[in-house]
Amino acid sequence: MSKVSLVGLIVFCMTSLAFTEDTVPKTNPLALMRADHIMISTADYSATVEWYRSILGFEIVREWAIDGYPDVDVGYISANGFMIEVVGTKESFQDEKVAPDVFTAMSDRGYVHLAFNSADVDAVAVELTRRGVELELPPTNFDAAGVRLLFIRDNNGNLIEIVTPLSAYK
Repeated sequence: MSKVSLVGLIVFCMTSLAFTEDTVPKTNPLALMRADHIMISTADYSATVEWYRSILGFEIVREWAIDGYPDVDVGYISANGFMIEVVGTKESFQDEKVAPDVFTAMSDRGYVHLAFNSADVDAVAVELTRRGVELELPPTNFDAAGVRLLFIRDNNGNLIEIVTPLSAYK
């Protein structure tokens, strides 16, 4: 067997192994979807990007303009694979409604909070406090959910949850 045909045979075998019936959905293209980003609308684009950068360590991935909307700022920010699209506009296009506390927010409909997984929610609480962030809900065990979590608010009042599985503390 020639070297070229041997290489071709190896590539064919590797390709056949990589795309088995279990890895390629035949009838459900939705099975390949995965989360990409969430969007936050704000009246102050720069302040929001800076808050996520300085407090949670996000970096700007890309910024762009939208034709026909010169007063709208748009960009992606990302940290550890989680991306947020920040849209800054002076025009209010929805009524602002910020729940007064975590539990009221949880009993409302719609998007309520962003959540980040952490290796140690208590250490995160210490660092957030050091950075001047007020804890909306300090580190608290929720045994039924199997997590220890805290809540903070971003510069727009949006709730952010930081969560650690209780199993990490055993």
